[in-house]
Amino acid sequence: MNYLNRFLLFSIFIFFSCSSNDDISNDKNEQSEDLELLDGIKSSNSNISLTYVDESSFVASFNSTNFKAPHEVSLNRTATTTGYNQVYGFNIPVTNQVVGFKWNTGDQETEEWRPQGITGFSSNGKDFLLVTWYGISDSQIMGINNEHKGVRVALVDISDMTNIKYRHIILVQNKTNITDSNLFSTPSTNYTQLDDFAPITIHAGGVSYFDGKIYVASTGLGIRVFDINQFIPATTGSGISDTIGANSSGDIIAFNYAYILPQIGYYSITNADPYSCIALGKDINSNNRLYTGQYLTSGSSQDPVISGFNINPTGTVSALPCVEEIEPKDNLSSGNSGPVYNMQGVFRNVDTSIMTATGKSEFHGSTARLIKYTDGDVSGTRFRWPHGAEDLYFDQNTEYLWNLTEYEKSKYNEENRCVFAVRYSDYD
Repeated sequence: MNYLNRFLLFSIFIFFSCSSNDDISNDKNEQSEDLELLDGIKSSNSNISLTYVDESSFVASFNSTNFKAPHEVSLNRTATTTGYNQVYGFNIPVTNQVVGFKWNTGDQETEEWRPQGITGFSSNGKDFLLVTWYGISDSQIMGINNEHKGVRVALVDISDMTNIKYRHIILVQNKTNITDSNLFSTPSTNYTQLDDFAPITIHAGGVSYFDGKIYVASTGLGIRVFDINQFIPATTGSGISDTIGANSSGDIIAFNYAYILPQIGYYSITNADPYSCIALGKDINSNNRLYTGQYLTSGSSQDPVISGFNINPTGTVSALPCVEEIEPKDNLSSGNSGPVYNMQGVFRNVDTSIMTATGKSEFHGSTARLIKYTDGDVSGTRFRWPHGAEDLYFDQNTEYLWNLTEYEKSKYNEENRCVFAVRYSDYD
């Protein structure tokens, strides 16, 4: 199909479908990487279905008087802005650096958890980031067996960047879910499972916020939902670091963490997996959508796509009237034959897809890239980007694009983890 025919098809799709058009894209790498012409199609996908399972009755089993909003959670750890831009593989040009921080020493170095997803919101006049971390297994780092703890989230108060406070909180789900392999992956590590609630043993590669809820990407399932005004205090003490659930006295125990956040429901989605990352964005009509991206390697039998789901003003996600689907393209010189493999983060702004991707050639000390792909353009653009880059979050108030890096100090014998923001306009 020649370019003129593709252009005509693009116009027809826009006119007759809610969100479909034909893209022709390539990649223009920053500075030294080559320009290649590629084609891709964005269309509506009626084969994707979505079912919501409401678990509000499970959450109602907790004493609602104990529910805490983000600004009511006691934050016990301190981050630092010092040296965030000096970690291993951080290569954002000085003129593009805006703000960032590192975790405390223990979290910079821990091999038991790795950070993945990032989002943000305001609560009672305070500005927060929320970052997901998943428990590491022996298959990833020899001798580490922490996958049974599932996912924790770091609630980070960034209202005052000279005094950043945060706390880790365990995500939990109804204990009855552990019999469903779609909802619970049985860890190889033994732990004590008590009553009522259980860990969420997923990768949690992305998280997004909308209307008082966070939406966590669940690789094979779809999207898990949590209410940020339902943080619940838990019991801490000795001898409970490998125990979770409610004991016979009704005490809430979560691996000796001081808070839990219970799952209020989940979306089971078909024909759009894996759900590797997620972000709130705008479609071509400037309507809100939740966009999920796929982490797939070059050996996969399918090309990675971005799927955009409708989200209404109250936070209900839907596949109707259609799901927006984009096939972003990387450059041929990358050796990946075009598709954006190893996608770690995604943000969608009307007709432009912004993605982080890893596993590329080393460039300015990093194998990660930021990739920009605009519908209808004849080329995409690559930018150098910090090593170990993960999920993306766009702050609509500041127009900052936030990202984070994942690796523990022992991997490179120097720190890699940081959280940072750049101006979106510098990459637009």
